[in-house]
Amino acid sequence: MSGKIAYNMMLKVKGIRIAGTVEERAAIKTIEKFLKDIKVDYKKETFPIDISSVGKGEIISGKKKFSGTPYGLSVPFNVSGRLICIESPEDFKNLNYDFSNSIVMIKERPTHKMFADIKKKNVKCMITYSRTDDRTSSLHLSSWMFRDKCIIPMIDMKYSDAVKLMENQNKKIVVNGSGKTYKSNATSVIAEIRGTSKTSETIYVMGHIDSVPFSPGASDNSGGLGIIAELMSYFKKNTPKRSIVFCLFSGEEWGLWGSRFYVSRNKEKMADINFGINIDVAGDILGNNFCVVTGNDEICAVAKSVAKYNGITLKVSKDIYSSDNMAFSFHGVPTLNLFRAGGLPSGYVHTSDDRMEFISPDGLSPLVDFAVKILEFAGNGAVNPLERRVDENTKKKIEDYFINRGIQLDEVTDNLPYKKNKKKN
Repeated sequence: MSGKIAYNMMLKVKGIRIAGTVEERAAIKTIEKFLKDIKVDYKKETFPIDISSVGKGEIISGKKKFSGTPYGLSVPFNVSGRLICIESPEDFKNLNYDFSNSIVMIKERPTHKMFADIKKKNVKCMITYSRTDDRTSSLHLSSWMFRDKCIIPMIDMKYSDAVKLMENQNKKIVVNGSGKTYKSNATSVIAEIRGTSKTSETIYVMGHIDSVPFSPGASDNSGGLGIIAELMSYFKKNTPKRSIVFCLFSGEEWGLWGSRFYVSRNKEKMADINFGINIDVAGDILGNNFCVVTGNDEICAVAKSVAKYNGITLKVSKDIYSSDNMAFSFHGVPTLNLFRAGGLPSGYVHTSDDRMEFISPDGLSPLVDFAVKILEFAGNGAVNPLERRVDENTKKKIEDYFINRGIQLDEVTDNLPYKKNKKKN
């Protein structure tokens, strides 16, 4: 496979595609036209979502002003407080500081699970600093915080500016962030190529449409979107025995909302899904191909064998992967998460430099090739050759993943914020 269909699709949808915005809807129209052209049936699923259009941020200390990027879902804000600098989120618990009415500078954002406790300490704002000085990182908080009124204003600034700001520790500073946080409706596209046999067994292929604010989202994830387009084109002409459902989800960047919404509405289908393939981050011209199996050791062995037999270099491991596969694996569906990393595009994900200039068909074709081979192998077998099982250790990791993001296990695909019958705690 050449990767040319994938690359051409990327060119057509390139640009910022925040879930639930006009720009994402334009990308969806492009996807719909492609599906109509290759004569693949599809449907759309729309769901409500909380999103932000993020503006500029500013940190003011006396006569000095530093620019910053506000976190999505925390805008707009204008706060003042005493600057405290700490090194680790654990310092909120370990240091005997009075954090009341403070603005805390910290290297990394605390886990979502910690936010409720930090808010109780009356922290007015948190400042993080970027891994680089020469590009904008796009960051956001979680929808559950917005829903449960647990938002703490946050802003990200340049590393070099953070060093200068440290000189003002214990002094009053002012932080503001412009933008708008609002409710919108996002849309996922679900397509299906029906298999030639009568079996109810299916295989799912998924990836997300949306990008984070500020980022053109080339590698993350128009690369995955493009690869899925090439796979649909191929399997429309080479129909397997088992049906393949292709899910192009929205809202992944804001909390896996599209996939969680889909699974919540289609739980009866989970038992018939042999496995899923999730493609998220692709396109590095120079890089390595990875397959993270959220399932079991047997699937890892099969993936290695298929790659080796077909001369495809692929690094296979067993672990969880923070993407749309998680809602499926939470319900027992093993998933193979394909991505390509090691070059500039993947290094620029969630920044303003995740652009098409660093991507070519050669950076897409290896994952297209592997996906075709594993789908043909599993889609045409007399029996499913991939053991449909998520092992206990991986199940625990999946549960911890959601809990650490402030999502209770009965809210992963049940009692979601957009359902009227949400349970009261």
